[in-house]
Amino acid sequence: MPKSRRKNLKVRILAKRKVKDQALESIAADAPNQEKVEREKRLLMRIGVSCIMAVFFIAWMLNLKYQFKANAGKGAKADINWNQTKAQWDQAMAQVKQGIAEIKQLQKTALNNLPKEPELTSQQINLLKGKLINEVATGTASSSKK
Repeated sequence: MPKSRRKNLKVRILAKRKVKDQALESIAADAPNQEKVEREKRLLMRIGVSCIMAVFFIAWMLNLKYQFKANAGKGAKADINWNQTKAQWDQAMAQVKQGIAEIKQLQKTALNNLPKEPELTSQQINLLKGKLINEVATGTASSSKK
């Protein structure tokens, strides 16, 4: 390859490196400005959300105020019969307690009705021991280690 081509190639490579370096420097110089812009955007978003929340809160308070006025105008229509309410509550609690007692009774009967494991006699135990000793002696016993 002739010298002029090599020289042109070197010049182009150096020019590209300069352009990259300048781009990196401009990006590095813009970084603080971008952080400032992001901070301002975040602040503006928070202010906007706060204003919208305040508008909803004020509207809710006004609505609540008018609801209290409307309910006060209806008079003593909302008197509660506390004795009747207490009687109904006591009846409901009695039913709940009765239901819990029934559930406990069912649990006890279910536990008593479970089939029990049969107890081994001494002959059966001796037979199982003999089988185990035989398996160990012949090496056919299955290992629990994996």
